[in-house]
Amino acid sequence: MGGWHRIASAFEAAFQRVPEHVADAGGRVNLIGEHTDYHEGFVFPAAIDLRTRVAGGVRSDGVLRIRSINRDEEVVAPVAELAPPGQADWRAYVLGPFWALGQAGHPVVGADIVVEGEVPFGGGLSSSASVEVALVALGASMAGVDLAASEVARLARLAENRFCHVPCGAMDQVASACGRTDHALLLDCRTLVATAVPMPGDWRIVVADSGVRHSVAGPEYARRQQECAEGMSVFRDLFPDVVAARDLTMEMLTDHRDRLTEVSFRRLRHVVTENARCLAAQAALARGDGATMGRLMAGSHQSLAADYEVSCGELDVLVDVAAGIPGCIGARLTGAGFGGNTVNLVRAEEAEDFTATLADRYRARTGRETTVRIVRAAAGVSAVRLSESRG
Repeated sequence: MGGWHRIASAFEAAFQRVPEHVADAGGRVNLIGEHTDYHEGFVFPAAIDLRTRVAGGVRSDGVLRIRSINRDEEVVAPVAELAPPGQADWRAYVLGPFWALGQAGHPVVGADIVVEGEVPFGGGLSSSASVEVALVALGASMAGVDLAASEVARLARLAENRFCHVPCGAMDQVASACGRTDHALLLDCRTLVATAVPMPGDWRIVVADSGVRHSVAGPEYARRQQECAEGMSVFRDLFPDVVAARDLTMEMLTDHRDRLTEVSFRRLRHVVTENARCLAAQAALARGDGATMGRLMAGSHQSLAADYEVSCGELDVLVDVAAGIPGCIGARLTGAGFGGNTVNLVRAEEAEDFTATLADRYRARTGRETTVRIVRAAAGVSAVRLSESRG
């Protein structure tokens, strides 16, 4: 398991003893299929090699003592007293996974734990999911419970939904837990069946940080869901078999547009067209069709900006600038929007020049600095008992 030496050393420095268990999980980048997961639609993410790493050692007193290396802060909580807080902060994201394990009927042991993340917070690369997935896996390992990656993802999502009060879909946790090296995952968010699709060997994934932080727990995220729900109430009355926006077609939308508010129509139009783009992207990626993939990514960003209204000026500039740089296959915002990162698919031989040029042109257009990273589609969650790995 790569990278555990550093987190083990951090644990020893914090608690003056050797850790017994380590785990890690990646952030995720979504190639296409945004704001469709909580409508039971399709998404196309990949786990990435920016990771959250955690280390733990069991305590005998039933107390969790969790130290965040990034924040240089610590939270202490008895396992028996874990309960969703009224308002979530960073402590909820590190305690929620243990609460979720308990809710599923698994034993939860007290422990000293350190957490260190490489995934930028609030950047649309699922820092929260990588923390939750890594800690669910660590908690299970410390309790001697063997969980499949899909179950780790389910419990991590439970923690985010019910402990942290974020009404997200399944994409982030499934990608982080179930990722596969050099593959993206086409995920059906209704069945949670994930299909691995190989990345073309001569393509690279580049993420560019707008410098604008967002929070998916904020009011805009919930407002989008409410605007969709208002439109869906119309279609559920008309079509008893319609369960979620995933079941709508463009014909249904256009035929009954007069029953919808303009806002609800546009929100649902995004979901319908984005699902179609996501399915088309699977075939385009599998055959290495850059022209089609680029058109689909551009259409996705335009729909997110105009129909779902989750872009911002900085993200639009990043996408616009990227399109004019040699080697760019496609660009779009990734994640919930309102800031965060863009994802770019770039020809491998031009990726290094692309990153430098994008940063320079973004600075010239906005006066802002950006961090541009080449990332790799990576494996999902991993947990190791150190005594076993050393033996």
